[in-house]
Amino acid sequence: MVIAEWGESEKEGCICRGGQKIIGLEFDIFDRPIDIRVGISSEEARLADIVPLAWSISAKIADLAVERIREEGGQVPCRQGCSSCCRYLVPVSVPEAFWMMDRILDIPEGSRRVMLRRCFLAARRILLERPPKFFADQSEGTLSVSENQQNRVANWYSCLKLVCPFQHRNSCTIYESRPLACREHFVKGSARGCRGGRGTAEVIEMPVRMPEALCLLASEFEGRGMEAVMMPLMPAWYEENKQRSEKKYPAAAMVERFGEILKAMAEEKVVLSAT
Repeated sequence: MVIAEWGESEKEGCICRGGQKIIGLEFDIFDRPIDIRVGISSEEARLADIVPLAWSISAKIADLAVERIREEGGQVPCRQGCSSCCRYLVPVSVPEAFWMMDRILDIPEGSRRVMLRRCFLAARRILLERPPKFFADQSEGTLSVSENQQNRVANWYSCLKLVCPFQHRNSCTIYESRPLACREHFVKGSARGCRGGRGTAEVIEMPVRMPEALCLLASEFEGRGMEAVMMPLMPAWYEENKQRSEKKYPAAAMVERFGEILKAMAEEKVVLSAT
């Protein structure tokens, strides 16, 4: 790992630890400052190396969003162990796909085989059930489509009633490495409403969509169109694209550009909410 996050209070100490270059990421969420210092310990980094930083920032933003709902008297029933949302389409950005597959391939062989077999069975079902034509025309199962088309794909996917291939006995087997689409999914209301029973469950919209930020970052550095992968198709996609996972880019430039993308997204959300 060549990119590490440090808190504001540790800023001076970080500079002394091997003389890393320190990059500051600053932007406002709900009129509250997010101020992070990132230590760069190598000149180059893979796309996957940005993922832990994205997780950390996403967690800070999600905490603020949930805190705001609760301050307004709302309830957020989401917690580890709840699997009500584990039948939804989960798009995985390219950096996350590389990071997650690295972790999955380190899992003991028996457990890894079970996970990969479940992905294979889900992928076969997806490919047999005739996805929307515009998506079927995409190569490698990626989601490089418009927002409206993504919604159509999501509705089509929900009709398949597929359980996440990484779920076992209502528990996430990759919880610590789960994708950002899962980490950022919170609802306001009741757990019963989330399961389709009585009550309401409204998805909380995050002021910054971290998966989209990673998609944009990867697109710019790789010189490709924006793409995300359906999670069940991720192992097969990785086999076709693993050489991309090893390519390295200027680490400082990658972190700086990531910060610019997040700041632009946060400012755009403020402008949109004010109109």
